Amino acid sequence: MWRWALVGAGLLAAVCAVHAAGGPAIPWNDRRPPEAAAERGGGEKAGAKAVGAEAAGDEAIGGGGNGDGGRGARGVGNGDGVGMGGGRGGHVGGGNGDEGGGGGPGPPHDARSARVVRVVDGDTLLLRIDGRSRRVRLIGVDAPETWARHDCFGAEATRALRRLTPAGAEVRVAGDRAPDDRFGRLLLHLWTSRGGLVAASLVRNGFARALVVPPDTRYAAVLGAAEAAARRAGVGLWGACH
Repeated sequence: MWRWALVGAGLLAAVCAVHAAGGPAIPWNDRRPPEAAAERGGGEKAGAKAVGAEAAGDEAIGGGGNGDGGRGARGVGNGDGVGMGGGRGGHVGGGNGDEGGGGGPGPPHDARSARVVRVVDGDTLLLRIDGRSRRVRLIGVDAPETWARHDCFGAEATRALRRLTPAGAEVRVAGDRAPDDRFGRLLLHLWTSRGGLVAASLVRNGFARALVVPPDTRYAAVLGAAEAAARRAGVGLWGACH
């Protein structure tokens, strides 16, 4: 019987030697072949690269030069650093570097301070005014829809308004004649902290159309001229959606 014990011990030693030469042990619950684990590791690295590329894309959307925004595009900047590479490609290009606060008339003397809570779409946002969160509809513009329907350039318009009025930013607001619309939203003109009229920036870069709804016509002429310039340049929705 001791002979059989010696044979068993010899076999056990041989198995351990082969296992040690073959590399590190694989956990008992990892039943995939080694190449599958390697592919998973490579996939995670590729995913990280993809996330990095996406972040770089966001930076490209947020800034940049006046270069072409795609085939047949024309770069157009504005005073708040939001630019548009329109053309058939409809790619967002970036501002022209002049972020001083041009973009239409500055806020009037009776404008009030407000803080951005969040952007809803290209012409609607939530603002905290006098300690209350209020839904606000921008006067004088009509951005492509993203809720009831998905219009061409709706997502781009929403991103443009978010760049102009990021959450937490302090802005200036002023009313016109009508206090609110039929949905109960406050009707307001809005300026960035640098004094740029947000509606003019959106219209001039093709993120929205000018919209005249009497009696709120204080800046109708300014916005009409901005739309005419955007049409001629073929930027934003005028190049991508027509």
